[in-house]
Amino acid sequence: MTWPFENDTSFVVNKLANRNMKADKRSRLLLIFTIALSVCMVFSIVLISAGLEEKYKNTQRNKAQIGILGITDEQSARLHQNEDVLWIGEYSAIGLFYVEDKTITVAYGNKDYFLHQEEKTLQGNTPQKENEIMLPQNYIDYLGKPYQAGDIISLDLTGTGREAEYILSGILNDTKESDGYFIYVNKELARVLSEDTFQVTGYTRLNTKAISSSAILDFVEGVIQNTDIVKEQINLTEYFAVMSGAIKSGIPIPVPILAVLTAILAATIVHGVFYTKIVKNVQMFGQLRTIGMTKKQMKRMAGKEGRLYAMTGIPLGLFAGVLVGFAGCPDGFRIKVAVLYAVLIAAAAFVTVNLAIFGPVRVAMHTSPVEGTRYLVYTGDKIKSRRLHQRFTPFHLAKMNIQRNRKKAALTLFMLGMSGALLLVTSTAAGSIDPEKQANFMYYPYGNILIQIKNTVGSSFDKESEPYGSSKLQLEGNPLEDQALIQELETISGIEKITRCDCIYMTVTFPGGIGSITSYASCFPTLNREQIEEKQAVLSDGAADYDDMAARNGILAEEGIAKVGDTLKIKGRAPDGSSFEIESVVAGTYDSADLMQDSPVVPGSPYFIMTYDTAKKQTGITEQTGILAVKASDGCFQEVLDAVRGLAEQNGKIQVNTDEQTIVNIQYRYQASIKAMYMISVILLIFGSISLMNMFLVDFQNRKCEFGLFEAVGTTKKQLNKMLDIEIGIYLGGSLVISLLCGSIFSAIVCKRLDIMNHCITLKLPWMFLVALAAVLAVIYLLFSIYARSELKKTSILSAIRDD
Repeated sequence: MTWPFENDTSFVVNKLANRNMKADKRSRLLLIFTIALSVCMVFSIVLISAGLEEKYKNTQRNKAQIGILGITDEQSARLHQNEDVLWIGEYSAIGLFYVEDKTITVAYGNKDYFLHQEEKTLQGNTPQKENEIMLPQNYIDYLGKPYQAGDIISLDLTGTGREAEYILSGILNDTKESDGYFIYVNKELARVLSEDTFQVTGYTRLNTKAISSSAILDFVEGVIQNTDIVKEQINLTEYFAVMSGAIKSGIPIPVPILAVLTAILAATIVHGVFYTKIVKNVQMFGQLRTIGMTKKQMKRMAGKEGRLYAMTGIPLGLFAGVLVGFAGCPDGFRIKVAVLYAVLIAAAAFVTVNLAIFGPVRVAMHTSPVEGTRYLVYTGDKIKSRRLHQRFTPFHLAKMNIQRNRKKAALTLFMLGMSGALLLVTSTAAGSIDPEKQANFMYYPYGNILIQIKNTVGSSFDKESEPYGSSKLQLEGNPLEDQALIQELETISGIEKITRCDCIYMTVTFPGGIGSITSYASCFPTLNREQIEEKQAVLSDGAADYDDMAARNGILAEEGIAKVGDTLKIKGRAPDGSSFEIESVVAGTYDSADLMQDSPVVPGSPYFIMTYDTAKKQTGITEQTGILAVKASDGCFQEVLDAVRGLAEQNGKIQVNTDEQTIVNIQYRYQASIKAMYMISVILLIFGSISLMNMFLVDFQNRKCEFGLFEAVGTTKKQLNKMLDIEIGIYLGGSLVISLLCGSIFSAIVCKRLDIMNHCITLKLPWMFLVALAAVLAVIYLLFSIYARSELKKTSILSAIRDD
């Protein structure tokens, strides 16, 4: 005699799996929907996060990889003949002058520079003749004139009071309001205005996909052959750092961690839904075992059914995820990246579904024929009690039902709670980002208004002006040491504190470590003996020995630009009006964040710090106050700022800087991260609410036999409704408590970590998402109650038992 499952019955097993899948249409649809929704959530979050990275890379993707310093017309012509050079954008800053509180910079740039390197469009053309200029739209708006390309305008090009007529050859489409504006001239006029200091930087786009600095520099070696360009002229742009991911915008979102956490939540939901379906069909498995089906064949059949669900749900989820990911970040959406993540997530989802159904499959596999005939859906762990009688009330029935399968109840509460906790973590992090805190920490530790000496008083085109004009003013009569100015400031209502900060305008030149040389001009702190010795506590290497530093022109440097023992070139104004250039040895290095946290200086986060005696020896300046940091009282910032600006305009030698523009710049840098975290929060909220409702519906459909039996022993529909209301209330209330507790703990940990790294977090509760979470749970409670009442009314006792 041959038993039905004695021979090779893979065809029969597969057919049973297909039929079992099609038999329960409602459960099939809910399972496929759950898998698709889970895949959609993970895929969309990954695509949005990856899209933000790609969007930031778009800022450099089509720009020049290198800048060639001091490129000549002959060198440029030779480069253009090379097929590996796509374009060369030429740029040179000629000089500047001041108009009220605005800085006007005169510069030269060719068309390739504006179109490709700056990625801005223009109306008309760049200046081709000496009597032509180009203005950005924001400067035209500032002038308040309705200029159009081709107009003849009268303009003081150099800020020396000599107006002339120029043809407006083009208008650059730049409408962003700024503290400084540009006037662009042609190359010949730039040479005339610069005299013997004219130098052009050639931003060069190479025909290579190389990203690393070494690969780009190796490629450049071949390009510059026979062009008379030397390696010292080559300077890498931000292209390689951004494209390689070394520099990221805002707060990087930990995509792998987020993907793993959401995948675990998704697997938990799939496990719960599939477990409920398997348990419902235990009697069928017992019957199959009775006619000879082995455990191995049972495992294959249940596993095959789960894989069929996955093969249907995963593609649907990927399709929906692509749509959500594209809608979330269209500028950063790239097909190549989407395909790569789709393959990885499809494979991961398939493995995850198989892992999620492993437990339910074991239930089916280990069901004996006898167990199958007596198994009921609501059978669970036996509840031991010393009480002889149990109260037959809706509350006790709900409590007993939850206790009957503690693992399922715990898993459900964990899934719901963690989903809400993740929602609170992402929304809290997004809402707690505080650009003002970072600006004040890094650059404005003593006050959010800085009064500085103008480096160029009037115009740099004035022959009597100097490149280090502020040093001349400090030497000949420091305007910030004027007691009359100090007294006027002290009389301004709303000023809480005025801090004097010593600093001198100088230029530091240091190797970039990637084959480039960087020069940076700014005011740098000059500290006395006591202040230098305080910095020893924040040094990451070296020593802050004042006497040793003063004796050998030693400096303290930011650890990102130099190491102890390195030599940096520093330029400035000598006492006789000439320019000095010294080689300064790095005596110690510091991390800017550590410096500003434990021993802040102004200007904040400097590249280097010099001793007072070294600065005095090189510049002759004894009164080295370079900045007055003004701290305004809460609510008085604008009034104080207006009063201080009024004093600066009367003085004419000082200028006012505030943290406003810095805050705007920082906010712009974090904008993409904030948007992404809020989108992820919304996705988690939607996913959690739909999954929760889906799980309750599946559970309800699979308990109809239980409800029929309850009615058979005298339980009314009203009592059943109340029992279900209590059950869902326990689940929702418990998950809300877990969400609030875990969300609060995890949010505090994440925000503290982010604040340590970026100093940009002021912890704020996400009230909007808290209210939304509570509202969603309330809506789910009401919807499920209405649905349960409706279904119980339509279902009779016999049909409920028979359908099961």
